Amino acid sequence: MRSKMTNMLQLVVLIEGVLYFLIGGVIFISPMLLGRVFGVPIAEDWFQLVKFDTFVAPLYIIARGFGAMVATVGAAMVLPLFDPLRYRGLIYYTGVIFPLLCSGLFLYNGIKYGHAMVIVPGALLALAFILTAVGLGLTKKQAGSGEE
Repeated sequence: MRSKMTNMLQLVVLIEGVLYFLIGGVIFISPMLLGRVFGVPIAEDWFQLVKFDTFVAPLYIIARGFGAMVATVGAAMVLPLFDPLRYRGLIYYTGVIFPLLCSGLFLYNGIKYGHAMVIVPGALLALAFILTAVGLGLTKKQAGSGEE
């Protein structure tokens, strides 16, 4: 039987996994779709830029690769739901370290340059970091004794 604290951690992991999967999937399908969601004006000839521009083309491809990685991490977040003790390391890396680094980067640059398209994901990642860190902190004693 799992404790209430472990169930809370699992709920955070589930929400975080769904969030990663959705955001990563949207970026993988089309980074431009994410831009449209935030109301960024996109030029009519953007597809030509993706094909031929030496800066935009790699940036577009790298953004899609990042989206694939984030979606895959979101799908992997289902593992701690079955055995949170065994996959605690996965929770640390994908729920604490990754969101901490990305949210810091996104929020700093988003606020500095005034880009809402970067601030919103940064805020979501900061929230994911905080919730996961709290959940891991609450279950630390149980994990140390080998309980779930």
